[in-house]
Amino acid sequence: MIFEHVRLDATTFNKEVFGDIHKRKGTLAEKLKQVQHKLETVDSNRLNMTEASLQKKYNDVLKQEEIIWYQMSRENWVKLGDHNTSFFHTQTLVRRKRNKIQGLFLENGKWSTDDVILQAEAINYFKQLLEVDPSTTPSTILVNDIPRLSEQCRDSLTTPVLKEEVRRAMFSMKSYKAPGPDDLQPIFFKHFWERNGDDIWHLVHTAFNMGTINVSIAKTLIVLIPKESNPQPLKNFRPISLCNVIFKVITKVLVSHLRPFLVDLISPLQSSFNPGRGTTDNVILAQEVVHFIHHSRAKKGTIAFKIDLEKAYDRLNWDFLELTLHDFGFPSATISLIMSCVQSSNLSVLWNGAKTDHFIPSRGLRQGDPLSPYLFVLCMEKLSPSIQQKVLSGIWKPIQVSKGGPQLSHILFADDVMLFCKASTEQVKVEGEKNHRKGGLNCVFGNFFFYVLDNCPQVQSLK
Repeated sequence: MIFEHVRLDATTFNKEVFGDIHKRKGTLAEKLKQVQHKLETVDSNRLNMTEASLQKKYNDVLKQEEIIWYQMSRENWVKLGDHNTSFFHTQTLVRRKRNKIQGLFLENGKWSTDDVILQAEAINYFKQLLEVDPSTTPSTILVNDIPRLSEQCRDSLTTPVLKEEVRRAMFSMKSYKAPGPDDLQPIFFKHFWERNGDDIWHLVHTAFNMGTINVSIAKTLIVLIPKESNPQPLKNFRPISLCNVIFKVITKVLVSHLRPFLVDLISPLQSSFNPGRGTTDNVILAQEVVHFIHHSRAKKGTIAFKIDLEKAYDRLNWDFLELTLHDFGFPSATISLIMSCVQSSNLSVLWNGAKTDHFIPSRGLRQGDPLSPYLFVLCMEKLSPSIQQKVLSGIWKPIQVSKGGPQLSHILFADDVMLFCKASTEQVKVEGEKNHRKGGLNCVFGNFFFYVLDNCPQVQSLK
């Protein structure tokens, strides 16, 4: 690809032409000092012109140095150009020290600080995590009466991509975000948009027309972000994907096409990543339900389950995702492009700043891809009609918080689920059978919380 050649040429230019900026800074400072020392004793037009030229070069180097440290510091709140080089330098060192993985507990329970062993352990861990579970069969959660896109929406999704859409997607990115495997940041494409904008638009336009992307675009780095201070097992790191800018442009344009129609597909019980809805809506509702459970004087108890899904994004089954897109009525061309973006993954772990050997996953979504949250919400939405079928058949007994109010069986928070039912051992068993596996998402029953009224000993015994 042309951008790969650009990356290689830029690397060569950096080494052979641009050179070590810190050495150039020192050399220019020394020359400037010598010229200024001579000017103290000799007044010369030639020396004055030399000083002005050296001072300009020195200022340019200082600006370049500041940009380098700004990029590495990942700080966004300090304005570039205010001579904050020392601040950016300090922040970079602090960030590197904080993110550096010194040692971990291995899978066998032993502690290790050997970097070679730790790298091998990380690659093996993510290979296993992102490897499809053969026991998961999407056909086991087929549901009826699922909402589908209208013909007008389907036509809208397949309209040709305009250059202005691509430009908006590109310029919506933060200029100095961490680069993907091609080492190119959004600022590069923004700066040269007048020159390369047509090429980028043509590439995106072709991807939408063909329903597929070039595999090299989808190469991804996995950076490990600690979930807590001093994490020790690998599961306490959040794997964030660093995607190439062109890949993110394609998925951002996809999102801009999909997002307006999600309201027609997603039920009001799911509040995340939906236009006009907020996660706080369901938080307030959950608080009201828990308050009702604790203060209700009803003879029949009520129970609320809070279910956490372990590594939800990483465990999502691709076959289930494709089946879900078909069920919602997405056009074949859109499904093809989405699945190409998802399945073309080629991953390398960025381990303490060094890239490990790449591997090919067989399930999961990239955390850091603009498209992933919306795909995940669509998959989670398959739970709603599944639960509703249980309610209509009388197997699942929903609750009623107020007299004359609607029945409530569940609410969704992106990758978390809350279920509500009448308190009985039968309902607990139904819940366990129903939610053990959904689309390759493994429920962590170790993080399984529920609230019960004090007058329900038959359910309290299950705590």
